Amino acid sequence: MTSQNLHIGPDAAADRYRLLRSIGRGGEAVLYLAEIELAGGSEPVVVKVLDSKTTITPDVFDRISQKWNEQAELLRFVHRPGVVGVREHFEGPPIHRPGESGTLTGRALVLVMNHVDGLDLRDWRAERTLATAAERREVMRTLEQLADVLDWLHSGKATPSGRQVIHGDLSPGNVMVDAHGQATLVDFGLSKLTADHQTAEVWFTPGYAAPEVFDGKRTPGTDRYAFGAIAYFLLSGESPPPTPELLARALVQLPQFAVLDAEQRARIASIYAADPGQRPVNLAGWMKDIRHAVVSTTTSTSQRAVQDAVPAKPVLPPAPATPPQPATPPPAYTPAQAAPAQAPPAQAPPAQAAPPEVPATAPVTVPEPVRPTVPEGYGPPLAQGPTHPVPAATPVPAPAPPAPPAKKRRTGLIVGSVAAVLVIAAAAVVGVQLLNGKDKDKGTQAAGDKAGATAPATPGAPSPSASPAPSASASSGEPLEQPSATASKLPNGIAPGVNAADLTVMNPVNGLGDFTVGAAKINTKQYGAAFIADLGCNGDAIAEFDLNREWKYLDFTAGIDDGSTHEKGRVSISLDGQPAAFSELVELGKPITKRVEVNGALRLRLKVDAGCDMGKVVIAGPQLTR
Repeated sequence: MTSQNLHIGPDAAADRYRLLRSIGRGGEAVLYLAEIELAGGSEPVVVKVLDSKTTITPDVFDRISQKWNEQAELLRFVHRPGVVGVREHFEGPPIHRPGESGTLTGRALVLVMNHVDGLDLRDWRAERTLATAAERREVMRTLEQLADVLDWLHSGKATPSGRQVIHGDLSPGNVMVDAHGQATLVDFGLSKLTADHQTAEVWFTPGYAAPEVFDGKRTPGTDRYAFGAIAYFLLSGESPPPTPELLARALVQLPQFAVLDAEQRARIASIYAADPGQRPVNLAGWMKDIRHAVVSTTTSTSQRAVQDAVPAKPVLPPAPATPPQPATPPPAYTPAQAAPAQAPPAQAPPAQAAPPEVPATAPVTVPEPVRPTVPEGYGPPLAQGPTHPVPAATPVPAPAPPAPPAKKRRTGLIVGSVAAVLVIAAAAVVGVQLLNGKDKDKGTQAAGDKAGATAPATPGAPSPSASPAPSASASSGEPLEQPSATASKLPNGIAPGVNAADLTVMNPVNGLGDFTVGAAKINTKQYGAAFIADLGCNGDAIAEFDLNREWKYLDFTAGIDDGSTHEKGRVSISLDGQPAAFSELVELGKPITKRVEVNGALRLRLKVDAGCDMGKVVIAGPQLTR
């Protein structure tokens, strides 16, 4: 290609772009890596060319030309990371050598896009085995990037007129990932607007094409089906099966999803529904189910790995630097020369100091330290303990019989060895007690941190009244971790005597469900701790908390996150199964600050209603006071 020195350009500058090599094909169009001379240097671009010679008839070319120009002009309005930039589009002479454009017949449609330096998703996935936590994180991040940008394109926010933009041929070959991990949708040349347009040409990538593509229809649901097929490809490393039924079955049989219940599997597999109207409307919401499944599976694997790593029996520490001794003395030995494993200890010789009395046969119980479970790949690695755990005290081995010529000297060595072993055993007991004390202190401190206040040093003693700060998990947006064994002893994870508590750090009765805890922005105001529900068409978000008749008021602000794609949502708060004490429709830019009386209530229930037109609902700064 380079040796032929081929060019293409509009009629006014027919040699503007020099074609370097062919890099792909989309339908009947061909993609080329090209370059343009600018300011004394060359810059790379990607040129998509549809030559009139490749079409069936001139009428077909004219019809495609009109749609091509409409689509290309629309794409010039789309500016966002994750979507390739369109430089220009034109109809001009076909591919030619410099200066020869006027000698050729026929016309070509050309779309010029920015060059994305990276790998397409096929080659990017081929370099990863997903055996490491880092690679699994990369896959999840890439999928979430694509979900966000597709939701944005389908929402109508990409164009000034509010029209939806559809890719129409989404596949791994049309997604580029650069060295920084940014995924970018490319090759929009054949995307369609939101109209069930019929066309005689069926251009698609097998395995990623929804059933309606075979009828010439492309809708946002078409892109969602293709996105689900990409998710299967990235998680399994295999090409997706060709039909919706086979693809849905293949996905839920992956280890990450096979352990879920039937309802969860059905919700995840709904993205492959044959009817576009049955597919999830919000891809970011669908990705929450995917992440939850991957995290849960990884957590179970991590727990098993930790359990397997704990030895079934304690490993003995290195033996003292003395020659190996037989466990049982020969019959010729007297009790005074042997360890008291089988008989009461004998009186030590007057010249020797008596060693401390440590029962040789009394085992020391070493409790296993409580270790938090962290999903592999989604948190810091578990702190590893010593290579050899501290063992229980064991019977002192009996000394070996000394040779008759040096009996007195050998006896001294034996007594010294016995004393050394006893000192090691005593040190082990003291060390275990110190470790246990530190573990208890750490557990109590962790519980106090979760509650947002310092736990009292003495059980039952009141602690100073203070408003708790948001927990680290609340401010970072990560799901709240389950309380440790020590923290669970505190009511709802809140230390006794605290007069105000952030509801986001309390322990929900049955988990947070479809709520997440993190930072949010409502009407330009940033909140560090909030319950967030971004449901789309999925089920309602519900979370319940035990109040134990200990609280009087709940103060909070409800609204729609400033980055939400929809502008309304409904929040309800009820007590002890009674009619809602608060139920309001909130709107974007119009937050509601409310105080609900919860005096005497046993249980509080938060609920956000689902709906395909519902936005990202936020319950910010929920604070209980006594």
